[in-house]
Amino acid sequence: MTSRKTRCMALVLLSLFLILFASVALAAEGYVDTNALVLRKSASKDSKALQTLDRGDKMTILAVSGDWYKVRYGKYTGYVVAKYVVTVGDLPTEKPTATPKPTATPAPTAAPASSSGSSSSSSASSAKVTAAPQNSSVILRPGDTNGSVLTMQTALQALGYYSGKLDGIYGTGTENAVRSFQKKAGLNQDGIAGPKTLGALYNGSTNSSSDTSSSASTSPKTESLDWFKNGSTAIPKGAVFTVKDVATGKTFQVKRWAGASHCDSEPLTSEDTATMKAIYGGSWSWTRRAILVSYNGHVYAASMNGMPHGTSTRDNNFAGHFCIHFTGSKTHGTDRVDEDHQAAVQKALKSTW
Repeated sequence: MTSRKTRCMALVLLSLFLILFASVALAAEGYVDTNALVLRKSASKDSKALQTLDRGDKMTILAVSGDWYKVRYGKYTGYVVAKYVVTVGDLPTEKPTATPKPTATPAPTAAPASSSGSSSSSSASSAKVTAAPQNSSVILRPGDTNGSVLTMQTALQALGYYSGKLDGIYGTGTENAVRSFQKKAGLNQDGIAGPKTLGALYNGSTNSSSDTSSSASTSPKTESLDWFKNGSTAIPKGAVFTVKDVATGKTFQVKRWAGASHCDSEPLTSEDTATMKAIYGGSWSWTRRAILVSYNGHVYAASMNGMPHGTSTRDNNFAGHFCIHFTGSKTHGTDRVDEDHQAAVQKALKSTW
């Protein structure tokens, strides 16, 4: 009798495991494509708010309910408006019947990549990716998060240039893949996907050696950002942006965690942490370095130190956060403007992206 109960219990547990595994396997990933997306208890704007999600935050989509997605975000399970989410993978149920999400750009149909799958064996002149006609004014930059980036990642992957996650986030890996493609296509290797780069990527066509030949695709002018005047609104808490080290040219992605006197930040991923550590020669340091910050179409002159300290909120191999200073910002400890940081800001102001 005991043996029969044991077998029955085992079968029940196995069934529950299979059901759970199947539900997880069917779930799609989603990324927030707006600022301050509210996660609600039910599929209604009048429902109780459980949490506020930031642009780029990742969630698991459990089901579709009209204009809403039922999602799991950390310890919370609730609903978000579907049109503000970029999806990766198959949705667990039918897609919403409402107006399609503006960021859900269909992935292109790609020619097979070479058997080796490496960028060295890929050819921008012989392998083409057929996609919907591209808007000639579209410019994708590091730090962008949208469906157009996802489409570009898919095309780069098909040609063997990109091997990272198809997540719609223009991070370091995507930027490096764009640079590699630009080099093969004979374009300016700036890591920015403008009309020339996208045209060559999707249609195998380019009529200029530079992707920034038109005024619409030139890099933004480096700006001075007065931190106490408008810095905290120009780069709000939760913002994901790209940092470029002036001396080395290396770039990595960062998320603003908090900070009032200056911008307390964290590398976005473990890959970004590794890039930041390489910038500092493999050892963390309080040394100030001149950097450029690219966010929301702007490039700002700034300074950073490279020492993990204080609070850490991300699983990124970085034990804490680090400080980014802009014009006029102060240190938390002394509440004074740091001369070394400001000297680095002035150095960055003379540089361009």
